[in-house]
Amino acid sequence: MSLIKPFSGIRPKKRFAKEVTSPNVSYIDNYKPNKKLNFLNLLNTSKINKSKKILKSLKDKGIIQQDTSNHFYLYRITYNNKKLLGIVGKINLDNYDDKKILGHEETFVERIKKRKEQLLKFNSQISPIYTTYNSTPSSLKKLKNIFRFKSDYNFKSKDKCRHELWVVNNLNKVRLLKNYLKNIKKIYICDGHHRIQAMLKSKKKIAPMIIAFPDNQVNILDYNRVVKTNLKFEKIKEIISKNFSLKISKINKKLKNNQIEMYANKKWYTIKPLKQSKELDVTILRKLILDKILKNKKNIDFVSGFKGKKALENFVNSKKYNLAFRLYPTNISQVLSFAKKKKYMPQKSTWFHPKPLDGLISSRIIS
Repeated sequence: MSLIKPFSGIRPKKRFAKEVTSPNVSYIDNYKPNKKLNFLNLLNTSKINKSKKILKSLKDKGIIQQDTSNHFYLYRITYNNKKLLGIVGKINLDNYDDKKILGHEETFVERIKKRKEQLLKFNSQISPIYTTYNSTPSSLKKLKNIFRFKSDYNFKSKDKCRHELWVVNNLNKVRLLKNYLKNIKKIYICDGHHRIQAMLKSKKKIAPMIIAFPDNQVNILDYNRVVKTNLKFEKIKEIISKNFSLKISKINKKLKNNQIEMYANKKWYTIKPLKQSKELDVTILRKLILDKILKNKKNIDFVSGFKGKKALENFVNSKKYNLAFRLYPTNISQVLSFAKKKKYMPQKSTWFHPKPLDGLISSRIIS
């Protein structure tokens, strides 16, 4: 029995797809809300009723429409000559955390509440939850073979990636895909823990839409921190020096595992633990630095490595924050290991790149 099931997806008409879909707002420079009818504006307004109106207009104008029968969908993302081959379907939440569908990351209570409100008011999931599964060279060869037909959508988006989507309605391809899916015994949640928790807490019969990528294709970037603290820099250095060595970084420093970089006063510093630890760098940073220099946990923000070191420098140089911390990326084997052991990484430990677009394939969450 397959963990991933077909469903009747909601898609934009082909001629509108590039115009109305969008990558995560983190990929958009200097985004400002406007009156355009698209998913970027829908997801980035603070007023849920306004978002509902945009969604309703997209449906009423025939820009997006629901498929009349259940399908599997294939989704390929191409970036830097690399390809991610995703299968889009629905999962049963009854399988969550019982050794079949596993998470790896802690969540924020307030964000879960917000996601729950959004999901129930929209009755729509705008993009699939990003998941992965164990793959082999042999299984990857079979998956590539399934993708060998012309896609229904094919365009480059604002994240500088090419996005392709297939509706799988060829009987031979459906058969191949069903046979392939039988061999996926476990699914690991990568990105979307807040939405999963929101669905669980809704106490409704919800089947989340997911996209499943092979683990050996998944790419994780660093997920960095910028903070605002009232402590003077000398005091911060004193706190850090109790557990770390602290040296000015070399130009174009390449981080290694068990190293953290800090930016302050227009200088980068390399921080290395004085004692070796098996804990994740993100956990070490939280326990031994952030928890000691931050009184208000709201004085922190998270910045994807997609934006590079310059973005961290700009945040601090603007005086909005006074410190930035750059981390070595968590790797996929660590993610799977935590999930299998039912252990949880700190919030915002991983930034998966690239991601599926918002609005290219969506679904109703309650029929």
